[in-house]
Amino acid sequence: MKVELRHLTYFLALAEHRHFGRAAAAVGIKQPPFSQQIKQLEQELGVELVERRPGGSELTEAGRTFAEHARAVQAAVERARAETLRAARGELGRIEIAALASSFTKILPRTLRVLRTRRPDLVVHPVEYSRTADGVRAVLEGTADIAFGRPPLSNGRETGRLLALPLVTERAMLVLPREHPLATEPTVRISALVHQQFVLTPLEERFPRYLHLACAAAGFEPAIAGTVQGIHTVVGMVAAGLGIAVAPESAVVPGRLDVVFRPIAPTVPAPPLSLVWRADDTRASTATFWQLVREVLEIEATPVSEQEFDRRYLTALRERQGAG
Repeated sequence: MKVELRHLTYFLALAEHRHFGRAAAAVGIKQPPFSQQIKQLEQELGVELVERRPGGSELTEAGRTFAEHARAVQAAVERARAETLRAARGELGRIEIAALASSFTKILPRTLRVLRTRRPDLVVHPVEYSRTADGVRAVLEGTADIAFGRPPLSNGRETGRLLALPLVTERAMLVLPREHPLATEPTVRISALVHQQFVLTPLEERFPRYLHLACAAAGFEPAIAGTVQGIHTVVGMVAAGLGIAVAPESAVVPGRLDVVFRPIAPTVPAPPLSLVWRADDTRASTATFWQLVREVLEIEATPVSEQEFDRRYLTALRERQGAG
């Protein structure tokens, strides 16, 4: 026989009541099997734990020592049970987030503030990625649990492994050096950009697609001054005078002294920021996070496969191109 949790429960009841009959009643069994369990425990340990007396019982010195350890074990088991239940409810754990720079400006901070209040023991570790493809790869490889990204998500990879939740539909904003002649305009017409040089993120990220369509509708092809990784680098290059740029509205940083952000007319929509995670990820912590994001942003949409997400994106592109 090995010492089991029930033996600790029975022994601690005896330590509390100092009477076999009352202790047996407290744990809900009859006295003979209760006494037998205590005897088996003593035989397993090889010591006498209890002095039997006509009016009750007293713990031996060994019994008092064992009772201290039994209480510690019982408390540890109860903590483990409670934490296991909390983990199952998504209240405990750690989530690795692969996030585009634009998500750090508004969406991710808002979510983390609410998360710290509601789920203080659910640790979120965000890592910034400059490209959606890198964040999606991290999710597929298991180094990240959730990614913030923009379509397309499949990009020729094996499909059917991801779920995506569209978060925001936003417009593109023009990024200008503060001293630029157009910086004083409240809204900049796309036709006014015909002779401008643009700094872009890589074309495979597809964000410039909307820009190209909008410029084509205005009768010109945008001139490219350079292509760099990440929206923060783009804004830095604009501040340095390399050119102008477009950025999703969620990437606008109020209070910058070196650049200004201006709406474009007609409106140039940016690809929707989304959450992406593995379709086979059934952990409660992952569900807690994306459901909280949906609640914080008041989103009614539900997760869809990455194929459906990309299909909707491409449909919007074609409709935009047809409208142009």
